[in-house]
Amino acid sequence: MAKKQIVWSELASLQLESVLDYFTNRNGNANYSLKLLDDVDKLVNSIAENEQLGRLTSNNFTRVVPKKQYLIFYEISDRQIEIISFWDNRQNPDRKKVK
Repeated sequence: MAKKQIVWSELASLQLESVLDYFTNRNGNANYSLKLLDDVDKLVNSIAENEQLGRLTSNNFTRVVPKKQYLIFYEISDRQIEIISFWDNRQNPDRKKVK
């Protein structure tokens, strides 16, 4: 089975960018942010290779996979896998938005 295309939603892209910017600003350099981005990229490639990697959420079509203190929410269609949210578990849970 061929790997499906990975597509990031606007929300997920903004969430990831926000986390990367936070750590770059807090640390005064991009070292940790680049390491985190590399970890996320590896995980997303693993999802592309095995789309059933994440567990189903309560809505029974969104999947979630944890990576350290982060959660990546995604949905599978015939043609692609859409990353719909990138959640940092250290944030206020009331701010969590998943499609």
